[in-house]
Amino acid sequence: MTAADIVDNLDCFAEEFKGISLHAKKITKAEFETCTFVSCDFSETFFSSCRFIECTFIDCDLSLMKLTSSKLSDLRFDSCKMIGIDWTMADWKSLLTVEPLQFKECILNDSNFFGLELEGLVIKESRVKEADFRNCSLKKANFQESDFKGALFDNTNLEEANFTEAQNTHIDIRKNKLKGAIFSRYEALYLLETMGIELV
Repeated sequence: MTAADIVDNLDCFAEEFKGISLHAKKITKAEFETCTFVSCDFSETFFSSCRFIECTFIDCDLSLMKLTSSKLSDLRFDSCKMIGIDWTMADWKSLLTVEPLQFKECILNDSNFFGLELEGLVIKESRVKEADFRNCSLKKANFQESDFKGALFDNTNLEEANFTEAQNTHIDIRKNKLKGAIFSRYEALYLLETMGIELV
């Protein structure tokens, strides 16, 4: 399908969109279920009151995409550029069940997840620099091999989260819930630094 096919009030099921651009355009009340987006440019695109269910995004540019009042569930992003997205603008409460979002080999720098409940969130082999995870519930999240340089964690529930081979995980163990969380041995040293403990 072409960019011209993505219009307001569109209802799409099991379609593939490839190499299209909606840069800085606005789409309202469109619904996508089990759709695939490949090499698409949705940078600065404004999706208002849209619905994305069981969709896959591959090698797309979604930087500064806006998702105001849009419903999201069971989405997978592979090798996507996704800088500066405010995920809190989406409508997370009206769905009966929200399946985890999955990101692999993505750039999620400067993303805002503040206060969201995203149990089972997957962010693997990705760059998540300066992202905001404060006040989130991220139980059983999978953060393997991702770089969290400058990311904010405060009053965050990270119980049973997997940080194996993750980098730059500066998390204050006094201000976050970490019971059952998994860290690589070297990264675990950062947890002790927040306590003012000197290691020799």
